[in-house]
Amino acid sequence: MSLVFDNPVQPVLAMSPDLALWQQCQSITDPAARWRVYLHRLGLEALRGWAQDEINQSIHPWPADAVDLWQWVDGLALVLGDRRLVVILSEAIDATSLAVPQEWVDIPDWAADYYVAAQVDVDEQRLALWGYGTYAQVKIQGQYEPRDRTYSLSANDLIQDFSVFWVAQQLEQPQTIALPDLPPLSEAQAERLIERLAGALEPRLDMPFEQWGALLKNTRWRRQIWQQRQGIASVDISDWVRQLFAPSWRSLASLLPQTPALGFRSVGISPGMISRGKAIFLNPPGFYLVLGVRVEIADDDRRSISIQLFPSTADILPGGIILALDLPETEARLQTVQAGDRDNYIQLPSFRCPLGQQFRVRVQLGDAMVQEDFIS
Repeated sequence: MSLVFDNPVQPVLAMSPDLALWQQCQSITDPAARWRVYLHRLGLEALRGWAQDEINQSIHPWPADAVDLWQWVDGLALVLGDRRLVVILSEAIDATSLAVPQEWVDIPDWAADYYVAAQVDVDEQRLALWGYGTYAQVKIQGQYEPRDRTYSLSANDLIQDFSVFWVAQQLEQPQTIALPDLPPLSEAQAERLIERLAGALEPRLDMPFEQWGALLKNTRWRRQIWQQRQGIASVDISDWVRQLFAPSWRSLASLLPQTPALGFRSVGISPGMISRGKAIFLNPPGFYLVLGVRVEIADDDRRSISIQLFPSTADILPGGIILALDLPETEARLQTVQAGDRDNYIQLPSFRCPLGQQFRVRVQLGDAMVQEDFIS
């Protein structure tokens, strides 16, 4: 719902605390990044309500899952029809300018049509939109600050009357400016840069913008940076093909020595097939389990993958436990299977995916969850 306070042409939106959203952010290790992601998620909900109230139209975040982006780059990109807005959230109470991170201006596919300045007051539970400008304004009139890589427009250069915003964005054809593509990175270059960013205090300022931008625009590399800094390493199936296994991924025979031949072992391991397992601990309620993965390389280099879940010490799995397959980029759930009261293992339907495809496996029981990310 949009609320109007002292300035009738600057919308003030209700932005209530959301415990569920806050809890979803708890896995982010860096406190500052955790807060930034939470603010952007709250802002997204408030802005969705505003668009619905004002023009009865839905807005969508871009990219669909920007958690790995908001940790480093301020800005809530929203798609409305064929237009893109970037809303810059600020908790400063005396903001006199709109500071837009360079990523939203100079990465060709990321540039927006409009940039909106928003002041967030968490204590007062409100988000105030106080000015906006076009891409051409930000790029041409904006003051570039190399120290923090932002383009700034003063309040005097911004349009502060939102009463015409929706009409303008529908009727105007904003001036476009052709941007040069960022120099491409090879896989080897990207891997070296991602490794270098593992301990960087300010990742977005640690290397030339062209390299940072090329990493960031690639969804898979961006996810790798995030996982590495979170201490979460994706399991690279290509390493398994080269017989390189992390110590936590062991043979199923060593993990389940007392378990009757089930699943993978009942099928047998043929040449070109790899089978590994990992002990996981689900807490609470405190269950030890074994996640099993079997990979078979097809003639066209695609990987045929099967995922199973076993009890570690008990005879049967906890009833109701869920084994799921997700897409990390969108958090879309692709497959799920749930254990019954007497299941001694469960298995996702086998799937095939191309080289380099990311996927995520989740094991969940109530509020307890463990996840493993893979690159095929």
